[in-house]
Amino acid sequence: ELVDAVVQGQIVSLALALFFVVLLVSFTFRSLAAGFYAVLPLILAIALLFGGMGWAGIELNVITAMLSSIMVGVGIDYTIHFLWRYRSERANGLNPNDAVVRTLMTAGRGIVFNALSVVVGFAVLLLSNFLPVMFFGFLVVVSISACLIGALVLLPALVLVARPAFLEPKLAT
Repeated sequence: ELVDAVVQGQIVSLALALFFVVLLVSFTFRSLAAGFYAVLPLILAIALLFGGMGWAGIELNVITAMLSSIMVGVGIDYTIHFLWRYRSERANGLNPNDAVVRTLMTAGRGIVFNALSVVVGFAVLLLSNFLPVMFFGFLVVVSISACLIGALVLLPALVLVARPAFLEPKLAT
């Protein structure tokens, strides 16, 4: 029953977290599409995290269930930083390719340093002799790395291909 409760709680909490991320990012960027773009890297990270757990035979329990909260909180931060800076670079007149390059060279550097500091901090848990703590450290490292890849690889590719209107400069009327 405990496992069923943890799994059910995990599904509900992830759904609510993603819903509120869509809502808050949509409000921030004044575009519903922005909310959906923001959750795409998170969905990638969630799939990698839980797929990796299944592949490695790591069970979902109270300790590993805490991961999604950390992942959503950190992952959305990386995504918002990228989107905000990219929109600013486009508003300053850069074409999409140059805006992505400038965004990755500025905000992207900060995102990488932030992610690496979190990864290194949690990697210390890999030295634990207590298996649940070691699994937790490993899964945090995997999830933060997946969020980083989503924000700095998936998101730039998406904005270059789709050119969402909420990131494009507003025409003067």
